[in-house]
Amino acid sequence: MTAINFLTSTGQTCSPIRQEFILLSDVLGVSALVDGLNNPTVSGGTASSVLGPFFTEDAPDRKVTSAIPGVYSHPIFSQHRRFHCF
Repeated sequence: MTAINFLTSTGQTCSPIRQEFILLSDVLGVSALVDGLNNPTVSGGTASSVLGPFFTEDAPDRKVTSAIPGVYSHPIFSQHRRFHCF
């Protein structure tokens, strides 16, 4: 019953501009699970993924080192480190 009350509370928090239930499904991994079940990986292919909120079909291809027109006048350098926490 606690789980049902939690889901009900989440749904009641939603508004036309604030969809907390969708955010909850993303956090819990439900969106990725549904995507994985509906789009199984084929031999030699890559796994499907849920498209992010900034995805657009008509986005132009850019070189990895290119700048974003109208936003930055020079390429951005980013350095990352991956950690495995098991």
